[in-house]
Amino acid sequence: MHDRTPTGLERVIANPVMGVEVTFLKAVDDPGGDQVESLVRIPAGEIGPPPHYHLDFEERFTAVEGTLHMDLGDQRGLRLEPGESVLVPRTVRHRYYNAGDRDAVFRFEATPGAAYERATRAAFGLARDGRTDHRGVPRELLDKALMFDLAGSFAEGPPLWLQKILTRAGVRVAVALGRDPGFRRYTEASPHAPDRRPAT
Repeated sequence: MHDRTPTGLERVIANPVMGVEVTFLKAVDDPGGDQVESLVRIPAGEIGPPPHYHLDFEERFTAVEGTLHMDLGDQRGLRLEPGESVLVPRTVRHRYYNAGDRDAVFRFEATPGAAYERATRAAFGLARDGRTDHRGVPRELLDKALMFDLAGSFAEGPPLWLQKILTRAGVRVAVALGRDPGFRRYTEASPHAPDRRPAT
């Protein structure tokens, strides 16, 4: 596997705030359909992202090493041991975390995967720039609105209709102020990125 995708994006990215590392085994610009697959390493004791749900894609989590903990709908504290998996349909509230004493590794699949990959790259980029809290959530309201819109994702709690109104309003303000709604700084390859793929 090359260390960059066909369009030059890095396959391995890290969130320095959460200590999470993602390796894109199949990125959205790889041939073979719209599914994105990644291998995710989450450190011991990491509480993971807040409970949330997605409107635009479903997810499958499969434990590879250690124990992956999840909350899924009304179920709390699910434990996935290596080889065990769970499907998260659209609109179902969930979160993942590691309550163990060693790293956990899981395989993650998103279908379709474009929104997941863009949002993950953007969120990790914001974290590297010091623009997220300890759970990986953007600190600024405008960044948060742009991220929710990019991912098609919403938080547990407030009614969906209210979150949609606030997200749309935030995106309009952000764009009017010159913000990039696609976070292309993080989601597109730099034209100066080296091409490390071997010549064919």
